[in-house]
Parts: sequence; structure tokens; C-alpha cells
Amino acid sequence: MLHKKAILLGVLVLIAAMALWCVRPTPTYDIAQVHSRLRALQQPYQSVKTGYYADGGSIGIEIVDRDGRREQFAIPAHLGDTNRYTKVYVGALHDRKPEAIEIVQPEHTRRMLVCILHDNPKRTAWDDYCLMALRGSPVDYARCLIHKLRGDFK
Repeated sequence: MLHKKAILLGVLVLIAAMALWCVRPTPTYDIAQVHSRLRALQQPYQSVKTGYYADGGSIGIEIVDRDGRREQFAIPAHLGDTNRYTKVYVGALHDRKPEAIEIVQPEHTRRMLVCILHDNPKRTAWDDYCLMALRGSPVDYARCLIHKLRGDFK
């Protein structure tokens, strides 16, 4: 009887841990460490759009703020890269464009971009795909699977 209770307790703890992992929150960011061009954009945003590139999975994000100011960010992931989605560029949708400027300490800017994308109420299937690539939450994978089954990726 004690053995069955220990197994049941172990299974319940495992289920609870998996549930917590599946709904883990988006990583927070320190606004003081976010790049100034992203901090300058005023909420609510008029639009948040993404582009997914077939160069290995690079992601471009364009944000138009409430005043109509437009800013573009690129988060590269080229074929053969080992550190995917760790760099962020500002000024272009792709890091290979001449106007793209690499952000020196990009982590908090990347986290804020992920939060902006997550909080966007008008997300498309491709926006969800980019969010899944950047954040990797099981909920994002499930959402993309539903999009795939519905045929939303065209």
C-alpha cells in the first residue's frame, strides 16, 4: 500500500512539474537594458508584423507605434549557426541588409520583442510560428500544430 502511494505521489509531482513547464511565463526584461530605438516606440502599437526567412530561420519584426513611427528588427538564425536567435539587429528586417546595425547587448531587447509579439492581439499563424521559434514554449508548439492542421500556413 505504501509503495502504491509513493508511485501515485511521484506521478502527481511529475504531472505538476510538466504543467508548470508548459505554462511558464515569458522571460522578463529590464527596460533600461532594452535598445533605445525599441524603447522609443509608443504603445499601443498600430501593428506588429513578422517575417520568417528560409536562410535557416531568421526572423524579422516590424513595429509601427501609435504615432506611426516604424522600426525594424532582425533576429538571425542562419543554416549552420550554433547560437540561433541570440543576436538582434535594428534598422532592417534581415541582418544581411546594409542598414542593419547589430545591438551590442541584445538579450533584453530580444526578450522585449518576444513579449511584444506574445501580447499582440492580431497575431497571424506566421507570427505564432516566429514566437514558437523565439520562445519555444510547449503552448507555442501546440498553437502552431493547430495552425498547421487548419491549413493556416500559406
